[in-house]
Amino acid sequence: MSTADVQKTQAKTGSKPTRDDTGSLKFGLVLFDDENDPKAGWCSVNGSPAKRIEGMNELATDTLWWSNMTYESFFRTTEAWRNPWLRHDAYLVTKPKDVLQEWGYDPATSPADFIVKFCSMVFARMMTMAAKLVREALPKLSPTNIFTGNTLREDLRRLLPEAEFPRGEAATIMRQGQAFAEFTRTTVRGIKGARIFVLRKPRVSYAFQMLTTPVPVGPFDFLPRSELRSITSDRVEWIRTETRPCMVEVAVQQMEAEVAPVYGFGNSMDKDKRIPRSWVAHPEFLTMAAFSEIEVKSAWVGKEYAQMNLALPDPVKAFLSDRYTELSWCAGVIAETLWRAAALGEPKGRMPQVAPEDRAHTSWRGAWLKAADKTAMFLDAMKLTEMGYATVSYGLGWVSCLVTDDQIPDLVRDAMTIGLMPKFNDVPDGMFAPNRPIPWGGDQNNMTKMLLQFTMTKDRDFLWNFDKLPLYDKGQREQMLRQMLEARKNQQM
Repeated sequence: MSTADVQKTQAKTGSKPTRDDTGSLKFGLVLFDDENDPKAGWCSVNGSPAKRIEGMNELATDTLWWSNMTYESFFRTTEAWRNPWLRHDAYLVTKPKDVLQEWGYDPATSPADFIVKFCSMVFARMMTMAAKLVREALPKLSPTNIFTGNTLREDLRRLLPEAEFPRGEAATIMRQGQAFAEFTRTTVRGIKGARIFVLRKPRVSYAFQMLTTPVPVGPFDFLPRSELRSITSDRVEWIRTETRPCMVEVAVQQMEAEVAPVYGFGNSMDKDKRIPRSWVAHPEFLTMAAFSEIEVKSAWVGKEYAQMNLALPDPVKAFLSDRYTELSWCAGVIAETLWRAAALGEPKGRMPQVAPEDRAHTSWRGAWLKAADKTAMFLDAMKLTEMGYATVSYGLGWVSCLVTDDQIPDLVRDAMTIGLMPKFNDVPDGMFAPNRPIPWGGDQNNMTKMLLQFTMTKDRDFLWNFDKLPLYDKGQREQMLRQMLEARKNQQM
């Protein structure tokens, strides 16, 4: 990227929100030269000119600073966590390097001053949207208390209905790797020399799908094997047809050979933490029963199912259903943050009398959402595998494949037929003509298709204008969109 290109992009970016929902708080990015030694580096506030710093003491205290420090460096390697205005790179559901890639920039070659300027603008835009949403839903909350958690998911969970967490014996089964998996690592082998290629669901529509997943309502009662035997001779069929929510203890006796490597039931992500998988939530059980021979050992059975989305605050419902949210990349990240916040573990300090080892890693509804995500992304991973691609992992709305460079155009086209899209910078240049419809088999919402059109044709300037639409007052958004589309039409004439 040349200096001229950087200056051109910087000149075209930057817009101020129509209202201030954050009090006097500002938002910035700090890029430390060494993430394990948070001293010298570059910083920028809301797209201001980048400047060098020699230590954290030079970071203003009226600014929330996003950084390139990893969670490990932030909390364990250094004392950076003691700075209440500083956040690690995983504070959002996407990291600074991911922001660059999804906007078409290479983190390895982009100048540091450009990175902090561009990412600070994106961060400020995103956090202003989040603050606006929180203030509309919780108008009595002080602006200074909106962002106090270690992640934005923790801050936005207050907008969701109260979660019900397992207690006692039920809590001991609700463990990462034992009752659910956030990511699945397959055992599919890739071609030597291939590289990872990531595809994802459109964020807003996928968040809506997750938040409309039926979730369980307790209390949950434990049914041991003996009691299940007294109820039915076919425990698998009983669970399959049960209308109440079930968390099921299973043993997989056999799985179809072509499915097993992709489904990866119980596959460990960490060679040092190989936890035997033995429990599955209802949505995952129903999927597995279609291609596996399963033995049901016991179950926790809840009271009924409910629709979590119906209990969301009206501003959150409006945000998720707003047609302009679909067009905004930043709003999409907020939408993903919301559904992932719904699956968080219990807040620290809420039940101080419960020992850490006795706490559930997620709520009952969290287990159901993770199961719904596992199932949805497995189906896409399986489709890609059947098309001949090496799918190596999936989860949280993403699928990753191992491909060679010459496979990428075919993978992009095939993935789009099943509703997956690549990152901006992974779209081959010139692959799609600006004035021709993009083939798409996913969400048929017109706004999603419009967002896809400009992503696949790599029209960054237009996407940047789309991105700020949620920052305008609601009455202005339609007029602003018309003006954007009209300006584009005039440019093409």
